[in-house]
Amino acid sequence: MASAQMSTMVVMTSTLHIEHPVRDFDSWKGTFDGFHDFRVEHGVRSYRVARGVEDDSRVTIDLVFDDEDGASTFHRLLVERVWSRQRAADVLTGAPSAVV
Repeated sequence: MASAQMSTMVVMTSTLHIEHPVRDFDSWKGTFDGFHDFRVEHGVRSYRVARGVEDDSRVTIDLVFDDEDGASTFHRLLVERVWSRQRAADVLTGAPSAVV
């Protein structure tokens, strides 16, 4: 019996990890969902949203990109075009922290 060879392909991606407190999760989530096309247009491949168990006003978002450059560029866009808007100020209770 011949043994089958397995081929493994490893694809490296980069994640932009964001944490921030929100005033009201449902309002924040509505705003987040409203930026779906913005995320797709700027290279977000997938994302995960989580809330704290002890503090459900604390939100964690992981945005996945093809590479580090895409994640870093998107972070800059968030700072310049999204987090600086009144719409963001209405749902956030502090400055977001982010790391690639």
